[in-house]
Amino acid sequence: MSKPYHSGFLFVYKPPGITSSDLVLKTKRILGQKSVGHTGTLDRFAEGLLILPCGDYTSFSQVFLGKDKSYYGEVVVGFKTDSGDPEGVVEVDERNKFLPRFVSEFPRERLLAELGQLTALTFQKAPKISALKVGGKRQSDLVREGSPVEEKERPISIYKVEDIQLTEFGFSFRIHVSSGTYIRKIVLDLSEKWGIPLSLGKLVRESIGEYDLNGVKTLDQISNQDLRNWKEVFPLPTRVVDETEKKAVIHGGYIWDKLPTPVENGFYIVDADEKTILAWCDYEGKPEHIPYRYRKVFFDPSAKIMFSK
Repeated sequence: MSKPYHSGFLFVYKPPGITSSDLVLKTKRILGQKSVGHTGTLDRFAEGLLILPCGDYTSFSQVFLGKDKSYYGEVVVGFKTDSGDPEGVVEVDERNKFLPRFVSEFPRERLLAELGQLTALTFQKAPKISALKVGGKRQSDLVREGSPVEEKERPISIYKVEDIQLTEFGFSFRIHVSSGTYIRKIVLDLSEKWGIPLSLGKLVRESIGEYDLNGVKTLDQISNQDLRNWKEVFPLPTRVVDETEKKAVIHGGYIWDKLPTPVENGFYIVDADEKTILAWCDYEGKPEHIPYRYRKVFFDPSAKIMFSK
């Protein structure tokens, strides 16, 4: 008899020095998973929260990609790379020269005021050194080959900058931003504005949407027991079905009554045990026709495998 998929959301702490793709591959091996997705990557040097949907839960990846993020960052004054982080090509390394100048020109009050102005930003040009693809090639590779690259501008929101502190090597801060905001580009832009070399020395993602680092484990601590189910992470209204309706649902048929009240991310159709998801549905907004569509049916009749977490 086939076993149920090990499906769920894994909250894991990415260490610095490996890519997000590396972490996904390591997670697959540790958990024996065939399918592991991600809900927003971190740069190689960065660390912190990654939410990895496993098994059938990879269907939910897109829901988390657009959520806002919060970070803790440490900036090194007098040191600058082309990427704005320790992984880049060094352009300036004159820390002893620029740090005294920074301390003189940027007392705490001015630093607070300058970083506070970041919340007025509504657009950002993506950094040239990035994993964005241009014609199938990484933008960073094109730049370092000497090929011209247009900086693409995108809308962003910076909701809050707080906990700003002077440090031994520069300053640190916490920042809450919309999805797609590059923190190292913020630092590079400040470097250009101030005329002082700056680069991120450390970046920690502390939250994705409403999910934070509380209870998050490292790679050497994780197991399948750490997979969180839909009720914990992505609860939605449900419609419980009987055996007759269940047969229709798992073959893509529709049920017409007792549907939950419409919400943005749809609803689940669940088995009579109220634990097993049969399908995840979106409202169509056309009650005179089919009122909803299936985003995912969690059942394969030919393989006799049921999604049961």
